[in-house]
Amino acid sequence: MARKRSSKSTKGKGQKKTRRAKNSGRQNAKRLTLEEKLAQYFNEALSFENAAVSRLQSRIKEVQLEDVKQQLQQHLEVTREQQNRLKQLITNLGARPIHDSGQLPILVPPRTLANTLKKSMTSAERQIKSAKEDLIIENAEVTMYDTLLQVAQLMNAGDAVPVLNQNLAEERAMADWIRANTPAMITQLYPEIQSSIVLPEGEEGREVVTEGAVTGGLSATEENESLGATATEA
Repeated sequence: MARKRSSKSTKGKGQKKTRRAKNSGRQNAKRLTLEEKLAQYFNEALSFENAAVSRLQSRIKEVQLEDVKQQLQQHLEVTREQQNRLKQLITNLGARPIHDSGQLPILVPPRTLANTLKKSMTSAERQIKSAKEDLIIENAEVTMYDTLLQVAQLMNAGDAVPVLNQNLAEERAMADWIRANTPAMITQLYPEIQSSIVLPEGEEGREVVTEGAVTGGLSATEENESLGATATEA
């Protein structure tokens, strides 16, 4: 009987320790004013926009397709405006806007696979990879502003709501543009990828779909000449 009481006592002490640990976690969080908390949230968003400006500048230099270059240039200007709006919100809260850049989310394969891919990657494939990363980043920013907007509304941060709504709408518009234009971009870049592929012997003339048309190993003129030669021989 004594052992059973000891077991219950031990269990009760364990539960008390767990409750204390949970309460301790809550108490350790630094308490801030509403203004300080909002300033932290907005500075976090600003750090990602700072990183986005640097990335867009690099993307504009490397991109091959003119329509993509123009869209990225336009979004760079939009992003700078987003920075300014966030800086104004932060300043109005009595805080200092951050100058550092956050880390943007991209998909990273294992190092060994990344090295293997890099060795055989064409310029066209790098363009498609960058466009894929662009969309991932835009979707992440949409999520960030959507979440931040909901928190700001609960905090009754009325001045911030229009700014966050505008930034959110702009990020959604860019994500939608990338998604809508990616198929055409891939189609334009694919011939370079195709030229890097070694086909099995005897399949060099295999049909390939490019820009909505089926192309094969022989042109229409060559095919007619071939048919004519066959008819003559007959």
